[in-house]
Amino acid sequence: MSATTRIKLGLSVLLICFISSLFAQNDTKDDMASSLYEIYKDKGAKEVLKVYEKNNANKDYEGMAEPLNVLAYRIMQEDKDLKSAEILMLAQIEEYPDEANPYDSYSDVLLEMDKKEDALKYIEKSLAIAEKKQHEQDDLIIEAGKAKMAILENKDKQLNFLIGNWDNETKVFQKGKEVNSFKGSNNVTFDSGGSIMIVDHDEDDKPCCKRVMVYDPVNDEFDIAFMRRNQANGIYNSKMVLKEVKPDHYEMIEKYTNDNNEEVEVKHDILKKSDQVEWVTYNSSDSGWEKVRSMNLKKKG
Repeated sequence: MSATTRIKLGLSVLLICFISSLFAQNDTKDDMASSLYEIYKDKGAKEVLKVYEKNNANKDYEGMAEPLNVLAYRIMQEDKDLKSAEILMLAQIEEYPDEANPYDSYSDVLLEMDKKEDALKYIEKSLAIAEKKQHEQDDLIIEAGKAKMAILENKDKQLNFLIGNWDNETKVFQKGKEVNSFKGSNNVTFDSGGSIMIVDHDEDDKPCCKRVMVYDPVNDEFDIAFMRRNQANGIYNSKMVLKEVKPDHYEMIEKYTNDNNEEVEVKHDILKKSDQVEWVTYNSSDSGWEKVRSMNLKKKG
């Protein structure tokens, strides 16, 4: 699934939330948006702006319920008229240049036009404004903006080089010495929507465990659910922050709470090669990072 398609699906969900939020908004504004839509259908977007300027007595900013905002989304979704939606969104930016939502809304039009680089600029502008404010709608804008940026920058796909079937040679270490080794396999896939990574791990041809990883754009981290497939131990949750040290070399810091209610920190050092991956895991200790496991992944046929 392309980034544009995934953004459009995400946009549809955001629109549902957006439309729901309007029920509690000013009826006068809502009535104006409906009236302006009739004018648009009859005479087009430019005539809408003339009527709006003449009849919009309430200059107080109403956020997502602003008539031009509501109308532009309706035109974009129902009539597929992106040019007219763009005209209305730009007029809204001109009217409220110090508000975040007009810039965010215009980025949605640009994304529908497949103008990703331009959209990114307006998302960044929207975030810069929203992060200085303390309003519920601005919090929603920050969440939506970061989600769109993550998809545009493929942050949810940073680990897609792991997709496939792998032979796995694992070594276990204690106090710097190897104490065990075994062979296994990893099958790494994305769900059909392309945003959830699923890792199925077997050891010695027996089912072992499963990891489900989802990127969280607001906190710039992966949320992980770990479960054993060979025994009923419930689900262990963790969070993982990924950093690219240099090309093809990644570091991930994973944090979780163990069964003793202790905070645990683990470092994963990952080196990507043409058809294999070297993966070393370290536990945090009083003396620093202690190597506890190494995996040599080789892609199958």
